[in-house]
Amino acid sequence: MDNLTHSLAGALAAKIVETNSGKHEPRARAVHETDVEQKKVYRTIFWLMVVCANLPDIDALFNLAGDPFFVIKHHRGITHSLLFAPVLSFLPALLAYIVSPVKNLKHLWLMALLGVYLHIFFDLITSFGTQLFAPLLAERFSLDWMFIIDPIFTGILLLLLFLGKRMKRHARSFALAGAVFVVSYLLVEMASHSVAQNRIAQAAKEQGVEAVRVSALAQPLSIFRWMGLVQTNDTVYVTHFSLFNSREPPVFRKFPQAGDRFVASAMQTEEAMWFMKFARHPLVQSQEDGQKWIVEMRDLQFSFDPELAKTLGNAFGVVEAERRLPFILQFEFSHDGELLARRFNR
Repeated sequence: MDNLTHSLAGALAAKIVETNSGKHEPRARAVHETDVEQKKVYRTIFWLMVVCANLPDIDALFNLAGDPFFVIKHHRGITHSLLFAPVLSFLPALLAYIVSPVKNLKHLWLMALLGVYLHIFFDLITSFGTQLFAPLLAERFSLDWMFIIDPIFTGILLLLLFLGKRMKRHARSFALAGAVFVVSYLLVEMASHSVAQNRIAQAAKEQGVEAVRVSALAQPLSIFRWMGLVQTNDTVYVTHFSLFNSREPPVFRKFPQAGDRFVASAMQTEEAMWFMKFARHPLVQSQEDGQKWIVEMRDLQFSFDPELAKTLGNAFGVVEAERRLPFILQFEFSHDGELLARRFNR
């Protein structure tokens, strides 16, 4: 999930806390322990939750050595862990306790923890994968409901928060509307994902494809358009389709896996081991290029929808997006098998 949407989710949660606490003034004062001005209290909670709704992405700052593999090794690792979240949220809560008028550390910590958990949840519903139980378990989990950037979701959420800010008398109504919108949108995405997953699995079965793994991944600009990936032992099948087109079964494109001696050599490298551990739908290709032999590994969950490229056209440069896809690992060999070079994300 992009950081703007994370920030808006934190802001909405803070607004819900603010508009509901205002109805129970004695209880609010008991929680905050001191008779501070409510506006300052809510401002503290607002910024604390917005900051903490982005805090897990602090792991991006840890790559001091400039390791190009840092993203697939460590991003969405321990800072995105449900187990580590209580520890991660304590420092901003303590800082807010020191510099703000709110002198209830437990309350601040709970607000910070909520912000961190919101971030983890909104990353979980995308397809990149989140290590929910790091450092005890390195497995990545993903629900695959939402594309990593959803301008429709973000735009409507931003509009509701803006209207609540401008029309203060109806702030509580807009905060409630925001909560209802988020829940409703996610429920529709969850249902759409379930339908898409079943369609892909059924199409693979009808076409005699013995699937090892089946994934339905949300596509940009529509919660009803999906990419289907079916992994077998020697081929990856890819399809893009809309749930509105229910009459025709998904049409798969086949991507056979290479398995020559150059691939075998590449697989022995540390980089390839990391990549294959990370990739959900790896595709390995091998081809001669003049005096060299190129082995390329990519994760097809990050492949591009050709129909979307055609729709958007040249105006946004999307037609050439396939050339700029992330997470592509290349090895360059001489014809006698000597490894000459390796490239990642270049």
